[in-house]
Amino acid sequence: MTQKLIYFLSQTHIRSAIAEAWAKRLSLSNVKFISGSWHKSKSTPFIAEALNEFAIEPPESLSYSPSSELLADADLIVTIYDSAHETAPKFPANIQEKIIYWDIDDPEQEIALPKKWASYQEVCDNIALSVKNLEHVLIEA
Repeated sequence: MTQKLIYFLSQTHIRSAIAEAWAKRLSLSNVKFISGSWHKSKSTPFIAEALNEFAIEPPESLSYSPSSELLADADLIVTIYDSAHETAPKFPANIQEKIIYWDIDDPEQEIALPKKWASYQEVCDNIALSVKNLEHVLIEA
């Protein structure tokens, strides 16, 4: 059985890194999860803090940029974007069938620290639920 590649992609690697961390907790064999960004990768301590509340370590992997080879190799591309503040990237027509979109707020849009932290916690919860739903899709596939 060949290993499936699931690629989480967000604008700055913040939400995709959270998704990768949650996905690695799933009880799926023969699935590899990676994450990346379509813009410059951004780092923030809020990722680790939000995940640590669930005893999850943030992924140590690099941010994988969406090259044509990577997009072709991925079995599923989960594009995470905030429709109120971002435009989802356009993908070639020949890979449209393996792309899904999650419209999840960008916690970096919050300016004030208490609200930003609350936004990260909410985003982490939303991504956790989305990843759990993705597990059902992958098991049935």
